[in-house]
Amino acid sequence: MLSHVRRHGGLSTRQLASQMGVGEDDIDRFGALVHGLQDAGDLISEPATRGRAWELTSSSVFRIGRIKTDRRGAGYVRSVVDGEDDLYVRSSRMRDAYTGDKVLVKVLQPSRGDRLRDARVVEVLERTDRAFRGVYWKGRQGAGSVEPDDPRAPGAIYVPKSAATKKLRDGEIVVVRLMPSTGAPSPEGKIIAALGDGDSAESDLASIVAEFDLPGAHDAETIAEAERCPAVVDGANWPDRRDLRDLCTFTIDPTDAKDFDDAISIENLGGGKVRLGVHIADVSHYVRPGSPLDEVAAKRGTSVYLPGTVIPMLPERISNDLCSLRPEEDRLAKSAFMTFGRTGIVHEVEFCRSVIHSHRRFTYAEVQAILEEIGAEPERSSEVDLPEDHEDFQDDLRLLASLRDKLHKRRQKRGALFLDMPAIRVRVDEDGEPTGIVREERDGSHELIEEFMLAANEAVARYFVEHALPLIGRSHPAPHEEKLEDFRELLAAVGFELHGGTQASDFQKLVDEVVETPMSSAVQLALLRTMPHADYVPGAALHFALSTDAYCHFTSPIRRYPDLIVHQILEEHLIAEAKGRDLTAKRLAQWKSRVEEVCPAASHTERRAEGAERAMQQLALIRYLGPKVGEPMDGWIVAVQPFGFIVRVEPLHVEGIVHVSTLETYFEFDREAQALVPAGSGRGRRGHDRRGRGGKKERRARERRAKDERELYTLGQKVRVELSGLDPAAREIHFRLV
Repeated sequence: MLSHVRRHGGLSTRQLASQMGVGEDDIDRFGALVHGLQDAGDLISEPATRGRAWELTSSSVFRIGRIKTDRRGAGYVRSVVDGEDDLYVRSSRMRDAYTGDKVLVKVLQPSRGDRLRDARVVEVLERTDRAFRGVYWKGRQGAGSVEPDDPRAPGAIYVPKSAATKKLRDGEIVVVRLMPSTGAPSPEGKIIAALGDGDSAESDLASIVAEFDLPGAHDAETIAEAERCPAVVDGANWPDRRDLRDLCTFTIDPTDAKDFDDAISIENLGGGKVRLGVHIADVSHYVRPGSPLDEVAAKRGTSVYLPGTVIPMLPERISNDLCSLRPEEDRLAKSAFMTFGRTGIVHEVEFCRSVIHSHRRFTYAEVQAILEEIGAEPERSSEVDLPEDHEDFQDDLRLLASLRDKLHKRRQKRGALFLDMPAIRVRVDEDGEPTGIVREERDGSHELIEEFMLAANEAVARYFVEHALPLIGRSHPAPHEEKLEDFRELLAAVGFELHGGTQASDFQKLVDEVVETPMSSAVQLALLRTMPHADYVPGAALHFALSTDAYCHFTSPIRRYPDLIVHQILEEHLIAEAKGRDLTAKRLAQWKSRVEEVCPAASHTERRAEGAERAMQQLALIRYLGPKVGEPMDGWIVAVQPFGFIVRVEPLHVEGIVHVSTLETYFEFDREAQALVPAGSGRGRRGHDRRGRGGKKERRARERRAKDERELYTLGQKVRVELSGLDPAAREIHFRLV
């Protein structure tokens, strides 16, 4: 077909069909094939002809792709044609396109050196399924429109008449979701939430739930199904499970944790060997494959943790009761036993269906205090007193700390990546109003649990591979070369270099080099942006950051559906094994099909949850910072962009934007120097340049001139700023230089 179009450009679908001998009965299928070639980027039909004149895309000035907008309202189009560079669309040429939309664009000029080609949006072919918060205004005959708060959003969104619009007041804050189809000349939307005046933590939550299409409370039928699950009154009544109630197990969780889904145990076997037990609440016993509860869990995909609230994957009867490993209560579990030698090498792995009895519920702070007391951690000023029963557990914790250190060293040796980036969490009261910011430190107690959960996840993945069981693997690909090149340019600008190859161990050497310098945050943030997102995939796959070829999620079936699937498969395997059988080929094929079905959906719901959690955290942070507008703060520049630079302020670890429009002089972005330089001081780079130009001597001279004039803003630079503004609509924090 492509050869026909190459020789006879401008033919319609029917003309192409006629030349190729396609009969009338097959014309519809032929038309679908032609449009499929357009979706793949091989053919294109100009807007004026709309399917009546097909051309090869390579011969046309039109392209189809997905667009991504930046803070200035400009866009970058990634063509569906493999290998083509992105196209740059100025804000004045965007029409009503928005991030994620599939668009038809016209290329306005050929490529010029390193500069991206300019283009303009001709038509939005397919709108992204996106929601916006904005102000509703009544129109004629019951219809209306919404003016989005986000300045990067499309213009006014038309809202057809519906039952929802009848109840709305003029000027009310709403959330509107764009309709995927684009029959109308302007964006159309549907009201999905009314927020009143929109000025409360409650309305923030409602806005995020609506925007990210998060599930609501479990319905009565699901709750009733969970309530019918029988409780474990006495573990002795479960003879088909291994009775581990006398084994000293305990949980270690945050102070405010409400459910406890993992417990650990340690046994000294002598001769330098220890046996670690990781005991995970057996959700698969209550949530059977294909059951109503299983269908609910699959649809939700994951629990969503927002400041002050949780949207659980499973009803509380299961997540906070039957599958919560409370102290001094018998609970069903899946136990993973791993025997380690003197150097932390795993010698033996065993899994079983068990009954456990947690002997203690520890907080991280309590464990940290004990570790410091027994010399397993450097001396610190612990926030809590030493627990009165610490002597009952200190031998176990000493063994656990020793094993943790060995596992950590082995991961370092094999080339795993460890970033040093403290996270912050907004603390809220019962009404959801923010009361403070907590910096989540990584101490020895956190690393204890992290190492053991990683070990269990990897052991399960390898067990599935060895026994040819269908696996939901965790894939984290290596960075793409294009992003690596950008990262190398950034490093060169700030005086560092990525030595060696592109293994995780090479990145770790870089992190170790910068961690004690002012560049630490900037370099590590840039490194994070270089990394692809981890996904769920059928079968074992490379996990780049962990430097392993087999990894899965097993340790949180209460809150992650992929973990639950792994538990369900392991459950059937262990039951069959106990009877001296293997799973049938038919059952394995069914599970393989189920795994392939679950992986894309699980990746989607995970990203949805992460997006909602980030957005709600940012709104809570903005609400907390409200009274602090005008306050001066010290910080470091952690990223430089054409629109300005990002500053992280101490001691809050909050990041905000200093926009170029607030600077006294007109600045340009120099990509090679990763700096904003005064216009006219040299060849500053515009935002849509793909690569910086100019030699090192020129750049260094420009930097010296700028520094002499105190007019250079670059990565790692210390600055004093004041909090100048908060933008809940764009979820942005703005600073101004003092």
